[in-house]
Amino acid sequence: MSNKTLGIIYAVSSAVSFGFVPVFAVIAYNAGTNAVTVLLLRFLIASLILAGILRCRKVELKVSKKLLGRLAYIGIVGYAATTITVFLSYNYIPIGLAMTLHFIYPAVVAVLSFFIFKEKMPALKMIALAISIVGVYILAGNTGSSVDLKGVALALASGILYSIYTIEIGKEELMAMDGLLITFYVSFFSAAAFFIFGAASRNLMFSMQLPAVLGILGLALISTVFGILAYNKSIQMIGPTYAAIFSTSAPITSVVMGIILFSEKLSLTSAIGSIMVIASVLLFSYDKNAKTEEGKASDASQNI
Repeated sequence: MSNKTLGIIYAVSSAVSFGFVPVFAVIAYNAGTNAVTVLLLRFLIASLILAGILRCRKVELKVSKKLLGRLAYIGIVGYAATTITVFLSYNYIPIGLAMTLHFIYPAVVAVLSFFIFKEKMPALKMIALAISIVGVYILAGNTGSSVDLKGVALALASGILYSIYTIEIGKEELMAMDGLLITFYVSFFSAAAFFIFGAASRNLMFSMQLPAVLGILGLALISTVFGILAYNKSIQMIGPTYAAIFSTSAPITSVVMGIILFSEKLSLTSAIGSIMVIASVLLFSYDKNAKTEEGKASDASQNI
């Protein structure tokens, strides 16, 4: 098997594992737990495993105080906020719709980079942006009365927050760091944030049924640790551009699994909107002439 084929397998496997995030979350919810507890345990378990992997690789965990503060900022303000909004959206809208709306982040990254960093926006990006906007409008405005707009707003907010996280993670001082080391610190500070918030709000629920435990373990082991390791491996074999392209399998996985496991319905209108959003992500990823911020941060990649 060639390295290119193996790289594609890694990329698709990673995307599929990330696509199972809402599936594992809903399994845990249905067994009586809540988003704060699920996210705390997900990131706590993941950070412990990643710390072990880094130790085995003899990667130094210690960083400067300045860098530690920056990692705390992106872990708490960036990633923790992103995950809680998208996880809460699963309570209101189908998981496939939530994941698809979350994937507006490449479009938001492009817009923020254009206005804040004065980056050029090639024609391909402009076309992708237009397709993304129309797709989101179709999904948010024409999904029917059965879809709670609160869930739509939460899923869109998660995409916007993730775009900010993506831009922050792509800055120069973090680009020199080991990708898994960044992921470890982001997971650790996210876990700390959820523990403090959960304890203060008395939202932590450690007495749970077996399906909740299995759902949380699935999130930590399959949709976090395995997903990150497989994605990093795919980047090494086929490069960040193609790895990002194959990452579009994630929302497709969520849509399909929502239909199979939870009997979620996908109307023709919703299908068209979803296809447009995913197509826009493909176009953003395939732009070889302008390296997007999410491409820059691929070695530190992490997903919801």
